[in-house]
Amino acid sequence: MSQPAVPENFMSSTPQYQPYHASLKRATNAIAPVWPLDQWIAVNPWWGLRHQPIEQVSDALSRRAGQPMTMPAAFYRSAWEAGRITPHDVKQALRLGGYAYSEQRLVDYLSSPPDAVTPLRSAWDTLENAAGFDPLAESCASYFDQHQQRWPNQSEASLYGFWKRTAQHDLRWPKALRQALLALPNETSEAIEHIAADWALTPEAFEVLAHTLLLRVNGWASWCQGIGWHSAHQQTAAGITQLATMVLAWEWLGVKQLPRIQQSEWLAQWQAADATLPAQHEALWCWQHAYELGYQRALAATLTAPSATHSTAPDVQAAFCIDVRSERFRRHLEHAAPSVATLGVAGFFAMPVTDAATGPERAQPRVPGLIKPTYRVGVAQPQKRGVQRYQKESQRQSVRHAKYAPLSTFTLVETTGLAWGWKLIKDTLRKQTSVPQCEAPAGLFHTYDGEPIARHEKIALAKNLLTLLGSPTASLLVLVGHDSQSDNNPHHAGLTCGACGGQGGSMNARVAAALLNDPDVQHALQHVAVSLPNPFYVLAATHCTLTDRVHVYRDEQMPRALEPALAEFENGAQRAGDATRSERAPALGVDETNHRERLSTLAMRGADWSQPRPEWGLVNNAALILAPRARTQGKVLEGRTFLHDYHPAQDPDGKVLEGLMTAPMLVASWINLQYYASTVMPPLYGAGNKLLHSVVGGHLGVIEGNSPQLRIGLPDQSIRDGNTLYHEPLRLTVVIDAPKDRIEAILARHSMLADLVNHRWLWLARLHNDDVDVYSSEGWQTITADVTSGVC
Repeated sequence: MSQPAVPENFMSSTPQYQPYHASLKRATNAIAPVWPLDQWIAVNPWWGLRHQPIEQVSDALSRRAGQPMTMPAAFYRSAWEAGRITPHDVKQALRLGGYAYSEQRLVDYLSSPPDAVTPLRSAWDTLENAAGFDPLAESCASYFDQHQQRWPNQSEASLYGFWKRTAQHDLRWPKALRQALLALPNETSEAIEHIAADWALTPEAFEVLAHTLLLRVNGWASWCQGIGWHSAHQQTAAGITQLATMVLAWEWLGVKQLPRIQQSEWLAQWQAADATLPAQHEALWCWQHAYELGYQRALAATLTAPSATHSTAPDVQAAFCIDVRSERFRRHLEHAAPSVATLGVAGFFAMPVTDAATGPERAQPRVPGLIKPTYRVGVAQPQKRGVQRYQKESQRQSVRHAKYAPLSTFTLVETTGLAWGWKLIKDTLRKQTSVPQCEAPAGLFHTYDGEPIARHEKIALAKNLLTLLGSPTASLLVLVGHDSQSDNNPHHAGLTCGACGGQGGSMNARVAAALLNDPDVQHALQHVAVSLPNPFYVLAATHCTLTDRVHVYRDEQMPRALEPALAEFENGAQRAGDATRSERAPALGVDETNHRERLSTLAMRGADWSQPRPEWGLVNNAALILAPRARTQGKVLEGRTFLHDYHPAQDPDGKVLEGLMTAPMLVASWINLQYYASTVMPPLYGAGNKLLHSVVGGHLGVIEGNSPQLRIGLPDQSIRDGNTLYHEPLRLTVVIDAPKDRIEAILARHSMLADLVNHRWLWLARLHNDDVDVYSSEGWQTITADVTSGVC
């Protein structure tokens, strides 16, 4: 797990101020990073707070941001009255959670919830002559906008310095404020010490104040935190410490404007802000727990029901990404083509690569956001075609840059208007999107020196992937990456993949297929205890999650004897696509009953420039299952579960499970809590209305309307259908088919995982025999679908 490094100048050389720098570091660590739009990944916005119980963090945020991390009481009252939450669920939530409520008192709470907690107030909240503009967000938008703003910036090396300089030329600032700001030290550490000395708050209160103020510019704070995750050099100049200094300085200027009596009240408020307060929202968390138990009961009933396994050995095995959208397709594919068995694996297929062939500007990482690419991949194509492709992309980049030049509004439209007019007409008349495609890879090269990877590295990569797949038994293995298509959509990358930097998995599948088809690699695998069928061949494919069409990248080298197996897979995939589209269509408002018309309508959604919701993405994700496919085959999981194959008998030392719990489990939790946060706290963690979005910096992020605040998380259209909430806000339930001592040993070795489980950021369960047990402070408790038994 990569973490932002501490800048060299962060800690003060003056011992008396070190507690304040440490407090500020804790405040900034509470802000999670974000990635740019074109490399978007779902992020747990409370990642830096995982060492605290979720209820405690919720109480703190209700004071600091004005809202707890649950839905309002009316939401749970509706679920209770509709039977979505049963009395059984409430009883079990009270017992397992140790909440200090009786059943009747908990039900009464829904009718008369207490008043909301009064949030902490900034000095600017009490000023009648408040600035009326947002200088912090505006400065961030200007400083980081290196794409749309083409005037020479001549900016200082730091964000804080840039803010101080530009403020002196902003006439919206009163002269007294500009002079006071100019008087602050130019170094962030010295400015922080100056402010801390002036206020004389306790370090604990200073931490609460800093975190509260950062939440007011949460989008930009998250962006600055992301800079620290990606580059220690950039962090020094533009990391979150720079922004923290700015918010403290702005508050300091506000306090200076207050009358003396209000200054005393302001100091008293923050001096008491770190006091331990009684739990404010315990009842809501009990209802949230009961709401989640209702889902867990249904899931346990499904998982413990008999499986519809195939009795014959498969002719084809198809490995899909664990993405929840693959669950529906896999279920229908196995039904449509009984000779095809499906597997679940992380969709980058254990290939930590960056795609260097995407264009002349920069390579695109094709790995989960928490992993650094080890290798880069090129594209195999005739030299002439490669040069033409590169030149074409270079021309496109030149036009993009020209569009953002200072005078482009006066010159570009007049000189290229007709050409762009034809393009607009052509794109508008385009009726459908096609299945995303990618070129064949030329090979793998080291990212740091460009040298081809060594033989032993190829073997290690191949062995790792085959181990994750559980040693394939079919002669034909198809690695199915997924992708999506939509036009005029800044959040397209989030629909493509919620984990791998917003990139589809087709290139990874093609790289892995080429690697596994290498005769030398196959021969070497026999000497490291990896047995393969004979013959054995691997093909790559793309599953478009918008249309549920699958495109197979055929290979002339494939043995002819495998053609019937491939035909069976392709025919089954076509039938599975029809069935999956039929299942998905009603939720998208697509009411065509004919298969061809339904496919056409879905494909048109991706080509429609005005479509804010081409597909639902990973909405309603609720569980991750690490188990053999036999435990879930044929079972309707409603497109809500991440499915990763895991065979406990093949993993006696638990090393494979340890890798799954520290990687796919973590990624699934981040996706889950991204959706949860955007649902329960949309003003802070949601991106707002897509109809009002403007893109900042080409790919940096979006703002809503004329506000300069950066909006992060998911847009309203990704979780709501109009005014109706479509996403069910549930914490992730992780179900593992493994002995409990193996799971507990991994938790004991990884405090990060233990924090997530023990502090209830997710639920951990194990599947064994005919039961599902959930982990709690009281040990493992059995979940039952029988609501009348009173036993959990």
